[in-house]
Amino acid sequence: MEVMPSSAVAWSHVILDRRMTSENVAVDLTSGNGKDTLFLARRAARVVAFDIQRAAIENTASLLRSQGIENVELVCDSHEYIERYVDPEAVDVFVMNLGYLPKGDKSVTTMWETTKKTVDTILGAMKKGALLSICIYPGHDEGRRESIGLAERIEALNQRDFRVSRIQFPNQRHDPPYWIGIERC
Repeated sequence: MEVMPSSAVAWSHVILDRRMTSENVAVDLTSGNGKDTLFLARRAARVVAFDIQRAAIENTASLLRSQGIENVELVCDSHEYIERYVDPEAVDVFVMNLGYLPKGDKSVTTMWETTKKTVDTILGAMKKGALLSICIYPGHDEGRRESIGLAERIEALNQRDFRVSRIQFPNQRHDPPYWIGIERC
């Protein structure tokens, strides 16, 4: 029996499950195969899910159809263009699961430049009580760049404006994924 979640994604789901309500608007910034999108859709009134890869959008659409989920808008575009599709000020929960599409082309990955732009847009627009949940995968080159950049970015946040948490797995080998949560105070 697992007492504590053993992965960054599992921890993100624990935190999200405790805070989400059926009135929430949620954005999955990296839909991947749709697992986070489905998780959010079962808890929120509306979900907008982004991915730059058509295969990811198709995988997510298939999963949602199989579960009878209809409250999700799928967007095949980069999360850096979030403001074209949704007003970040109206969003309660943002989820980013960085890296590459599981079982997909590992050469197509999130990039620090676009991740930074997206995070900065969200942090500048977040309403009080909104949460940005990020799973970081530092075990590959671009993931390391994202990890370093995000660490610098969150350390610079004013503690009066943002509450930041980080959950890591220090006894796991090979640069394990970790979770960051940023809540607007």
